[in-house]
Amino acid sequence: LRLTVAELKRSVARPEVIEQWDISAPDPLLLAHLKAYRNAVGVPRHWSQKRAYLQGKRGVEKKPFQLPDFIAATGIEKIRQAVSEKEEAKKLKQKARESMRPKMSRVDLDYQVLHDAFFKYQTKPKLSGYGDLYYEGKEGETHL
Repeated sequence: LRLTVAELKRSVARPEVIEQWDISAPDPLLLAHLKAYRNAVGVPRHWSQKRAYLQGKRGVEKKPFQLPDFIAATGIEKIRQAVSEKEEAKKLKQKARESMRPKMSRVDLDYQVLHDAFFKYQTKPKLSGYGDLYYEGKEGETHL
């Protein structure tokens, strides 16, 4: 004897956790009890989809990588850009010589500035909370 979704929702303490496929479980009441358990993390929505996970994002353009503010404040972008411009100006013979006998520590960096950037001014990235599941398109949503 199989219960209907409405009967199962009436017989449990938290009816909001019941989904349409829960009635086909061997013991739907036990399943409902486990899903309603405190601190239980739900099963992701994509488990029953036919297409592979994240395949809907294949045509989506990704924006270019942006350095975090605390790293960009060190001025590393300008230094790397100057080094790459110097590399482009070199002739083929010079590039071949560089690859055979590379010069070490070409980039002049103040390591105290780098240390401060990572250990004093570093900010934590926005993380999802406990029990928040990732789904396709979540990063495109705006939260007010």
